[in-house]
Amino acid sequence: MLKIAYHPIYCHPLPEGHRFPMLKYDLLPQQLIHEGTCTNENFFEPLRMLNEAPILAVHTPDYFYDLLNITLKTKAARKIGFPLCEVLVEREITIVDGTIKASEFALEYGISMNIAGGTHHAYTNKGEAFCMLNDQAIGARYLQKKGSQSKF
Repeated sequence: MLKIAYHPIYCHPLPEGHRFPMLKYDLLPQQLIHEGTCTNENFFEPLRMLNEAPILAVHTPDYFYDLLNITLKTKAARKIGFPLCEVLVEREITIVDGTIKASEFALEYGISMNIAGGTHHAYTNKGEAFCMLNDQAIGARYLQKKGSQSKF
């Protein structure tokens, strides 16, 4: 069964005229249901709070805690491209949890996805291009630490 991570926090309100198409995160699940590709049973809701260990296995503590506490330097925050706030960071942590759970579902069912996953522009010590945390790297590292990499 296809399992898809989705949470309403994925569609974070941005200032009018912002170039990032945030609305797509609400539209994608609706479209998948509308066209009959998926039903409500395909979707699961990730947690809005995550154990820090998987994140710190990929990102430096200085960067992660600056992000968490909204204390990034102005230049670093500007490179991310979003106006930083606590809810936006909570959104990013929720995306990470969705990717970790989708990784586990992929091993169980052979396929899974995260509607807002793929934030691959984040480095270990900085965010960039609308990506604050690299959920793909975090998910892969999580599976490695679990010993699941041999199942791919």
